[in-house]
Amino acid sequence: MNTRFAFYILGATVLGAAFGHFFPEIGKEIKFVGDAFIRLLKMIVIPVIVTTLLVGIAGIGDIKRMGRIGVKTVVWFELITTLILFIGLGIANLVKPGKGIELTNLPQADLTAIASNTATVLDAKTLLLHIVPTNIVDVMAKNDLLAVIFFCILFGIALVKLGHEARPFVSMMEIASKASFQLVNMVMLTAPVSVFALMSATIGTYGIALIVPLLKLIGTAYLGLAVVVFGLFSVIAVLLRVPIKDIYKMVWDLMIVGASTGSTETVVPQLMQRLEKYGVPKYITSFVIPAGMPLNSDGTTLYLTIAGPFIAQAFGIDMSWQQQLMMVLFFIVTSKGVAAVPSSSMVILLATVTAVGLPPEGVALIIGIDRVIDMARTAVNVFGHVFSCIAVAKWEGVFRKNREHDQDQPVSA
Repeated sequence: MNTRFAFYILGATVLGAAFGHFFPEIGKEIKFVGDAFIRLLKMIVIPVIVTTLLVGIAGIGDIKRMGRIGVKTVVWFELITTLILFIGLGIANLVKPGKGIELTNLPQADLTAIASNTATVLDAKTLLLHIVPTNIVDVMAKNDLLAVIFFCILFGIALVKLGHEARPFVSMMEIASKASFQLVNMVMLTAPVSVFALMSATIGTYGIALIVPLLKLIGTAYLGLAVVVFGLFSVIAVLLRVPIKDIYKMVWDLMIVGASTGSTETVVPQLMQRLEKYGVPKYITSFVIPAGMPLNSDGTTLYLTIAGPFIAQAFGIDMSWQQQLMMVLFFIVTSKGVAAVPSSSMVILLATVTAVGLPPEGVALIIGIDRVIDMARTAVNVFGHVFSCIAVAKWEGVFRKNREHDQDQPVSA
């Protein structure tokens, strides 16, 4: 992928929005092109995660070391996502994006499909049992990432225990991983046309008129995401002793691609390759990035704690700090359990606002702009994967261990 291609996709997003505004009926008609692209993305997720994760675990080569890396990875995910949740909550209380919103003219989307999935995230026992698959083929078919990752970790441990006997299988997985990355590149060739269709359909269905009353919510979400990227991650970069400008140079074009396609899977191969050249061992990137897809969505995490208070403010509900803290606790739990559920961020939001007593109609009001905010959320998710890999590599003492000081420059497109 080159830099020019990133701009092609960004241009397709802008043109798609304009086309959907001026030709809404045609925009809605070509939605099937975008839907086909989404199906292609879902098709490649499992091959990418299974092969890279198994190669990563086998590359670690030691069960104790793998357990140590796994614990550090999860601790990092939880620490950062919790910090981001409170950043979002603080910004929502400071800016108050829901104050003064006129709700009567806003169209409400149908929540039937989303509501059917909320039970999955509200029952803790079901949530935990959901992680343990009864049929690995079934969970792969459903793109149930948490269950797939759980199986891959156990299967990877078995491979490590086999030692040299497992080498032929690991070699086959390495080939399959490279083939999966090639498959991603093939799917990405259709991205500009598909992104154009998706944006045309979104604007054609809901209209730009929907965006205007909700500009304050959109602006607040983008402000919060900017605080995370330029504030929180800058501090983290200082703590990790890596130049933040190098990280920006390394991934800015991947953030554009991820934002335009609304999916981090589209940039995983390039992201892993660039991180490896930057000094993160392959076994770290192959473990942390696949695990982070369902567990480390920094952008989505921040938006949730902005959208929840927005709904309360829009309906004139004064949430106490106790209620807001309870909402954050719900987000901490539920955000880890629906990686395979369609419109997962909206499912999490609906489940949580219902649990804390907010009107579910609020979710129906903001679904129309979810695509606009999802672009920025996904870009931040890509950035979050970079720091997760570097942090774990630093924690393990293997970051740039076999490289000469810092003379290598960050890889760009």
